[in-house]
Amino acid sequence: MATDRHYSKTLEQKLLPPLQTGDEEGLVRLLDSLSRSEQRTAGYMLGERLLADCPADLYWQMTETLVRRESKAYLITLMKTFLMRLKNGSASLNDSPFVKLAASFNDVERQKVALLLLPALDAPEQVEQLFSAMQIAKGREQMVYLVRVDTLPCLFHLLRSLRYIEHDRMEVLQVARQLMKRGTGRSFNLASIIKVAFGLEELTGTFSLRLQPYQIARLEQSYEAFCQSVC
Repeated sequence: MATDRHYSKTLEQKLLPPLQTGDEEGLVRLLDSLSRSEQRTAGYMLGERLLADCPADLYWQMTETLVRRESKAYLITLMKTFLMRLKNGSASLNDSPFVKLAASFNDVERQKVALLLLPALDAPEQVEQLFSAMQIAKGREQMVYLVRVDTLPCLFHLLRSLRYIEHDRMEVLQVARQLMKRGTGRSFNLASIIKVAFGLEELTGTFSLRLQPYQIARLEQSYEAFCQSVC
């Protein structure tokens, strides 16, 4: 199987003019004229090079156009670019173009983008911003994503999300067992916290973390305290 190319000088010379003039229709026409292999290379170049460091308005203009044109081909590529821009400070989860784009996602797109971005977020506030932008409701809807990501901000929100379903003991127990099955130190420690927080005496395991019920409220309210206990 041939390996996809990530760069072509010839393609770069073709892609630069519509980007430099903000001509999204011209970019679409150019992409439509390329072979499938050239389109893949162009997609890599747009995501990894040409739209990574350009002005924010140009990035969002082209991203909206390309995702609307062919989501399957460009959505994840350009959301990886968005992630790069988040890291270097040239984009935010509160950017109105992102909020607008996120609101248009179908269920499959929402899942793909959420699971791409969540593991890279450094703070609980960012997790909240992402869920708000993507219109993923607190409680059970957010838990579907949080239980799959083994980062401190996501585990912190998972613990808080369980309060929305605490009446469903079996579901809380299932979440704790999923965490134990993952087997990482922090997920196992969170399972121990959940056992104490929700009185799950039937949750068995060798837990190194020892907490009393009166300590749980502080862990749910303070991210710093949570990190100190789980790490």
